[in-house]
Amino acid sequence: MIKLPPKLAVCGLIIFCLTYSHASAGDNSLQQVSFQSVLELPSGSSDNSYSYGSHPSQFIQYWNAPKQSGTAANVIFIHGGCWLKEYDITHTNPASSAMRKAGFNVWSVEYRRLGEQGGEWPASLNDVKTAIRFIQQKLNNQPVAVMGHSAGGHLALLATTRNTPSAESINAVIGLAAITNMVSYTQAQGSCNRAASNLMKTAYTSEEDYRAASPTAQKLHANTWLMQGTKDKIVPMSQTADINVKKEQLEGAGHFDLIHPNSSAWEAIIQRLNKELKP
Repeated sequence: MIKLPPKLAVCGLIIFCLTYSHASAGDNSLQQVSFQSVLELPSGSSDNSYSYGSHPSQFIQYWNAPKQSGTAANVIFIHGGCWLKEYDITHTNPASSAMRKAGFNVWSVEYRRLGEQGGEWPASLNDVKTAIRFIQQKLNNQPVAVMGHSAGGHLALLATTRNTPSAESINAVIGLAAITNMVSYTQAQGSCNRAASNLMKTAYTSEEDYRAASPTAQKLHANTWLMQGTKDKIVPMSQTADINVKKEQLEGAGHFDLIHPNSSAWEAIIQRLNKELKP
């Protein structure tokens, strides 16, 4: 047996640990990742940008997938961030980039949020509805899913209800850790729960008003999916209760796994998009 000098042995151990760490980060098995780890991901740049209104936050980033045979598939993506100004579109750029790499044209929507001029409820929802109509004019009946994460999931579900004319040409609606019940969510403790309460207080005062702003009280798109991590501490599993839609439980996944391209949850999301848009 060959014995390495102590210094070489230590160097070898360090190299092994760095290599193993890198491999683990890219093997699509990560779970319960932090928000910071999402921010540190490489993302590339979008291919184009469109304004759908006069406010600086009323724009869409377009991520154009490499040309493939067959009809192009599109994802209209609504980022989360507790409806707050502090959390903008940039933290989901890695997710948009990963969807583009997976063969989807991605239309990532920015919208007015609480803390900026005109960001009071229901401005965010109205912006998302306007953005969806704007995008649909460019799609020429191509397959499209509307997908949102967390607060963005809440907006995606509400913007595509069955009584919304633009919903007729949408193939699927997918809520990733979506907030569905504003009554129960605003009563819980947590920074995002408090943000939800502050958002609703800008327009509503009664529990009935809060219920009206909840996807649980709406007739949702006929092909609506909720994808939810079992270890989510920001939007708990209880947010998938009392709502009659299709559901996919992501075992062991935390809140930010659903926008982290190296997570096991992300694999499930891409599989879902493929099933709904590329059957």
